[in-house]
Amino acid sequence: MKATRIGLAALLALLASGLTACDRISLPSPFEEKIRTPPLADAIILDPTVTYQTMVGWETTAGIGSVDFIVDFQKWSGAAVDLAVNGLGINRVRLEIKSGAENPVDSFTPYMNGTLSRGAWKAGWYTPVNDDADPNTINLSGFQFSALDHSIDTVVLPMKQLVEANGETLYVNLNYVDFNTTSGLHHQDPDEYAEFMLATFQHMQSKYGFVPDAIEIILEPDNSLWDGSKIGPSIVATANLLQANGFSPPDFIAPSVAGAAQLANHFDAMAGSAPASLSFLTEIAYHRYGGMSAGQFNDLTTRANLHGLDTSMLEHIGSGHVDLHEDLKKGNVSAWQQFTLAYPTSDNGAQYFIIGNPTGASPTVSYGDRTRYLRQYFKYIRSGAVRFDAVSNAVRLDAVAFRNTDGGQVVVVKATAGGSFSIDGLQAG
Repeated sequence: MKATRIGLAALLALLASGLTACDRISLPSPFEEKIRTPPLADAIILDPTVTYQTMVGWETTAGIGSVDFIVDFQKWSGAAVDLAVNGLGINRVRLEIKSGAENPVDSFTPYMNGTLSRGAWKAGWYTPVNDDADPNTINLSGFQFSALDHSIDTVVLPMKQLVEANGETLYVNLNYVDFNTTSGLHHQDPDEYAEFMLATFQHMQSKYGFVPDAIEIILEPDNSLWDGSKIGPSIVATANLLQANGFSPPDFIAPSVAGAAQLANHFDAMAGSAPASLSFLTEIAYHRYGGMSAGQFNDLTTRANLHGLDTSMLEHIGSGHVDLHEDLKKGNVSAWQQFTLAYPTSDNGAQYFIIGNPTGASPTVSYGDRTRYLRQYFKYIRSGAVRFDAVSNAVRLDAVAFRNTDGGQVVVVKATAGGSFSIDGLQAG
């Protein structure tokens, strides 16, 4: 195997240029002799025969500030979505639907039209009203999808078109949100939850011609009335009802806890309350609020390995490449999200892109500082890429290596100090 001698600055430049690892060693003849020299003392050694997770996608929440900048957002939405897909490499989107969408009254449309206050609109976010007493019968007048449609129209559809133009498929993750801490409908009755999801699938199929790839059962159950004992039965009821109505079961994602300290309890309660849920579950998700300990990574990967499941980190405001790198190596995550796509605010790590001068004639769309580093992973490691072993004999170097579906290899190195090093084991290209 050849050892490629690369300086840190050169490696980062290669990553930024979009070259794969295969491209990186297709060098002009003056460099061939250097390639054949023995590895430097500081080396990264690749072993493609030892493999780990397969990537599903790089996720963003479908938010661009449109509900706060109702008119102005149209001036930056196209540029923001284009940068997300073609600049950063986003290919998976979290499409949220609030529990209050089950309601005979549409409050989102009058809010967007300026005839209803934000407070009045917000009051109904998590207060669902049952469409009827029978979860086996859908009363369409009891469901309001205007907010969902707005997210699809402004973010999901434009993103879908751009991703497909690149020869890939946008992964749509329908995420149910229910931060209700006093009462509820769907968490109390799995059949009512399943009816809600069926109504949503039927609406999306009828209006847009596609349905979600996944259902993320509940956003942060540890911040609501939900827990694992309610998640499991809801997965089973939803999968069965969708199948009975002609839909293939989507991927199911859970428990999506805000703090990883709660992951084991919620997952075990889910599996214990409804063992059949494990036959539908595809991804164990967590958020990073509160950090990740070695024990929590072990809780995650032990359960994932036991049940043959993917893992994902799907929200942490403020996370950057350091957390991502750790999640890839210690959590074996197949999907990862910081948070929302774009917003006019400071660079606080809550959005990939910062909107400047939002109410002016020409708003700007800029990469967040963290986003620039995340791009070195997102842009070049694509869906279907398989991580393989990469070890370093230098403390300052920490690498991840992937093989994309086209056979190209990508190596991303997180370095704490500059200097030269070699990469041993890159395939010839």
